[in-house]
Amino acid sequence: MTHKLTVAQMRTDVDALLVGAIQRHPNIEEYADLDTLRNYANELKASINAPMTRVEFYRVVGKLTPYFQDGHALLIWPYQELNKALAAGSKTFPFEVKRTKTGSLELRNAYRTGDTVIPQFSEIKSINGIPTSVILENLVQYSSGETRLLREHSAVIRFDTALWAVYGFLDEFTVEFSSDKELKKVTINRQSNWPEVDDTAQEFVPSHFEEPYYYRQLSNDVGFIYLAHFDIEPDEFKRFIDATFSTIRKQSIKHLIIDVRDNSGGNTDTVIYLSRHLADKPFRVISKLKEKLNKDNRGWFNYKGDEGEILTSDWDDWEKPIAENRRFKGDTYLLIGPVTYSASIVLATTLKDNGFATLVGETTGGFTNQSAQGNLFNLPHSQLRAYIATRMLVRPNGDLTRQGVIPHYNVNEFDYSSLGQSIVDDSYQFTLGKHNDKSLHLIRLLLNENYQETVRN
Repeated sequence: MTHKLTVAQMRTDVDALLVGAIQRHPNIEEYADLDTLRNYANELKASINAPMTRVEFYRVVGKLTPYFQDGHALLIWPYQELNKALAAGSKTFPFEVKRTKTGSLELRNAYRTGDTVIPQFSEIKSINGIPTSVILENLVQYSSGETRLLREHSAVIRFDTALWAVYGFLDEFTVEFSSDKELKKVTINRQSNWPEVDDTAQEFVPSHFEEPYYYRQLSNDVGFIYLAHFDIEPDEFKRFIDATFSTIRKQSIKHLIIDVRDNSGGNTDTVIYLSRHLADKPFRVISKLKEKLNKDNRGWFNYKGDEGEILTSDWDDWEKPIAENRRFKGDTYLLIGPVTYSASIVLATTLKDNGFATLVGETTGGFTNQSAQGNLFNLPHSQLRAYIATRMLVRPNGDLTRQGVIPHYNVNEFDYSSLGQSIVDDSYQFTLGKHNDKSLHLIRLLLNENYQETVRN
């Protein structure tokens, strides 16, 4: 893996990535500007004028990824080299980070390193002397997504890996933090003071938590499910959902909030299983499926058809609600936002189009009708691996409008400063501290029937 690729080999691989994406993607013209994509590929080829290792080459060719403008189309980082380093004892960046609405990076959790406690929500100002604004700007150049915000989110959820892939950072980090206007610089290395999450130094705040999924009771009759992603083994998710809804029944929950604002997607089997607990009628998660054929997905003896052919079929898999005695029969609110994506968009359109939930938050950056289920293929010389979508999904109601999922109630269309605390029922005091959550605040209003019409779209 330290072998150096020739200039000719790398230029051939740039072409292979471009051609492979165009041949596979079912709707590439709707996502990418093909002229811009081709021109940038030519710029990248022209910039290659000396032999490089795979990692060095990734830092060139990987910059083509954002030009696909699709979260399901990307060149994957050279994970073999990273896995080798980790197996030898190296460590990637240890802090879980979250992008704030202002574009800065903050800690999801509180950490302890030696005798030093780094507070939850501390802003990260710099890493190894580089401002985080510069770091994020560079990482986004290798990230997939339809919007700039989705690309930033993609970089942040794989922040430790992205830091290695783009900067080569491993094992030793000097990190500057800001908390309550106090600057603190911490230097860590893998041999001595590697940080650990400090559960005793942090509070529970909905959607700010270490666990990728969890359930909490927010008040007497309000429950809250947080789902950071659906990249969960189906049986594990099934156990979580079964246990959660059993608890919900015991607690006599009447209002259930499900938060997928940070959810980048994953396994749609999990979406179906969750939806069955909220459904009161048979339902579909999509209405149509389009698939573009290529040399890798034509089936045995190419029975599906010719390369380049697009197959369109109605989706006939109707799902049944869970048994009535296990079904949630109260009001469901789904929190969505600009980085709700992929399988979580499938959840949002399933619940909205079938009338199973009220959507609250902001319009998603990804589209209601979206790409899905791609092919993996290797570039011929570097063997870097690409993932390109080959399918398009049409939402359950069949609407072909190219837009994000629009919530029933948008948090940006209401003047919260005009509200007095007296209008909110005291039993729904579940927004916490300085991280007051607009979406949860809006749901508090929705639970007070007198104010529903005030904020309705």
